[in-house]
Amino acid sequence: MTVAMNLVETLRLINDSIRSLKAYHLEPESCVVKLNQNENPFDWPKAIKEEMGRFCVERPWNRYPPFIPETLKDALAVYAGAPKGGVIVGNGSNEMLLVLLLSFVKRDAPVIICQPTFTVYRLLADGLGAKSVSVSLTASLEYDVPALVEAVKRNPASVIILCSPNNPTGSTIPEADLRKILHYHSGFCILDQAYVEFGGYNAMPLLREFPNLIVTRTFSKAFSGAGLRIGYLSGTPAVVNEINKIKLPYNINFFSEQVASVLLRNLRIVKERIVLITTERDALYAFLKTLPFDKVYPSGANFILVRCREKQGLFDSLKKKGILVRDVSSYPMLENCLRISVGSAEENNVLKGAVRSFFTV
Repeated sequence: MTVAMNLVETLRLINDSIRSLKAYHLEPESCVVKLNQNENPFDWPKAIKEEMGRFCVERPWNRYPPFIPETLKDALAVYAGAPKGGVIVGNGSNEMLLVLLLSFVKRDAPVIICQPTFTVYRLLADGLGAKSVSVSLTASLEYDVPALVEAVKRNPASVIILCSPNNPTGSTIPEADLRKILHYHSGFCILDQAYVEFGGYNAMPLLREFPNLIVTRTFSKAFSGAGLRIGYLSGTPAVVNEINKIKLPYNINFFSEQVASVLLRNLRIVKERIVLITTERDALYAFLKTLPFDKVYPSGANFILVRCREKQGLFDSLKKKGILVRDVSSYPMLENCLRISVGSAEENNVLKGAVRSFFTV
């Protein structure tokens, strides 16, 4: 007589590479000033939301969105300076990262990942059974280009994932350094530029020189669209055509597709906000430098990393006042570090007052 499987036996059927992972998780918490997820502090105007409301009322919900969102892809190619036919749109840039690794990674093949960086890279690589090869940043948390060149030489045909500006450090890769890595690299290079509108080198022009380069971007940061879950990748059209085969059909809904198109038609608002955020970032950086932190790191993104031997006390003090920042002290090389998103001028003033108060008590 057949006996039904129990839970322990069922769990064993899940791939070992998945069961060994530590889940990516962020505990939801209420707050007054939210500076822990690198979100854009500015929502979109009511008139644009009302425009989208009318669209949703008139658009049939029982019909699929376009199989290929050509209009949005063409608009993104123009905006980003990507090759025509070299864009894929997805459910956030995280989906694009998954699609890329599904396309490029073989089991036990090396994937070169810098440390510290966005933890989802390693999560995806390990989940696919790849062999993660870590290359540490320098002591000042900059990219160690000689070490990266050595890593790609030792691991031919590997995948390398770079983030510039890097999350959570804010460091960037200059054009000359990126060219040097690509010169020696014989595999694919995935360059995550989620924060590039705020600073750092825009690598899109290199797509015409290096067919093994793929750039990923998002609407979550500069475009104030974190709730939309829209991202995209850009690359050489022939390469993108192959990657497109593994992307799920209808992976973005009609609402997000339409909103993304509307936001691209309102670039004046986006650019004005980028100026506001980068101005606030630079002012916040200058302020934090006046306080007794162990280190305040320069940033090309919309956040600032600080190191503080009283990290836990500061984190708890801010939290009691309703201010959430991100504790990244569990990351490699980031002992006693907090990452602070740049908010509006009002939010940043509340933060400044709370931080100043902590150090003067």
